[in-house]
Amino acid sequence: MLMLKLLFLDLKKSKFGSLFIIFLIACSVALSIAVSISERAFREGSTNAAEKFDLIIGASGSEIQLVLSTVFLQPTKLNLIDYAILNEIKQNPNTAWAAPLTFGDYFQDMPIIGTDNTFIEKIYPELPQQQLFHQDFKAIVGADSGLKIGDKFSPLHARLGENNHHQHNEIKYHVIGILPKQHNVWDRSIFVPIKNIWQIHQHSDTQQEREHKAVSAIIVKPKSFAGAYQLRSQYKTEQTQALFPAEVLVRVHAILGDSKQILLGISIITQILVTLALLMTIVLYLRSKQHQIAAWRIFGAPRTKIVLLIWSTLFLIITCALMLGTLGGIVFAYLIAHYISQNSGFALPVYFSETEAQFLAANLLVAMLIALIPSFLIYRQTPITILKNIPE
Repeated sequence: MLMLKLLFLDLKKSKFGSLFIIFLIACSVALSIAVSISERAFREGSTNAAEKFDLIIGASGSEIQLVLSTVFLQPTKLNLIDYAILNEIKQNPNTAWAAPLTFGDYFQDMPIIGTDNTFIEKIYPELPQQQLFHQDFKAIVGADSGLKIGDKFSPLHARLGENNHHQHNEIKYHVIGILPKQHNVWDRSIFVPIKNIWQIHQHSDTQQEREHKAVSAIIVKPKSFAGAYQLRSQYKTEQTQALFPAEVLVRVHAILGDSKQILLGISIITQILVTLALLMTIVLYLRSKQHQIAAWRIFGAPRTKIVLLIWSTLFLIITCALMLGTLGGIVFAYLIAHYISQNSGFALPVYFSETEAQFLAANLLVAMLIALIPSFLIYRQTPITILKNIPE
């Protein structure tokens, strides 16, 4: 009990030095924890968002752009492919089902996606049959769209601020269904019949008339694993590309993995600097305590008790710093996840895993060893030696 009182009195007396040590260590730990959690959350979140899309077929171009536009609904312009390709894919013996997606229209800042009942039924099987597209100019909206059944709205071609944007005031979509919450960008999307998209964008120009019946991407569910590869091979041509979203994301994750190593390298360097600063601070801490330690020894305090008090003080400071750093890292990771979720369109699962636990355990072990070094130095010194080392 006396030891605890001495410990807290000692901490109270040198609270500014203790807080400085805690701040340094906590910042380093928070950075490492935040990097580790955020990288894993992004990897798992993006993979979860793409798991419903086995195979995507689109016009030739960038694979990453096709995935970003189709899976994460990022507003990038895609080349169109003829609707006849969709009919061809549907008749392919390797296809379980296929559905079109067409982008380009918006309501406020929410994308309006042209599709058919196949896509809605397969991706959202929970939606009642009566809320599917049985009539023209109906809309099924995401859970976070802010629209409710019975609402009407007019589409906007292109996003506000883009050169070619214009309002279709003569068109009114009628909301007939609300999709279950998915915790991703699709919660702020709006689905309409693809044929209505074509009708709106028909023009008298012959070339436009020929091209209006086209799609941005085709979502394909293969019947088998082998069938998926056959379909991908068949539609990897000069005009079209076929890809597995998960495969593209692996390449993206590899790039992110390199970034993670750089960030972790920075955090390790930070930890080394903090460790050096910590050792210097400990030296200064002990020098400030030399009079007190010498007095304890002269008045008969056992060496072991003094060593235990010093070790306990330093260990408690470092442990508090680790705890605060962990809490700060998790909070920082949540903030990063929220920002990415708002801008990328998928939920990031933030959680404390075994990796972070091992990191903390290793840091705690190092802290115990660092705290022992000055404790044993004090143990070996006599009161006379301590007093001689005190600068005048």
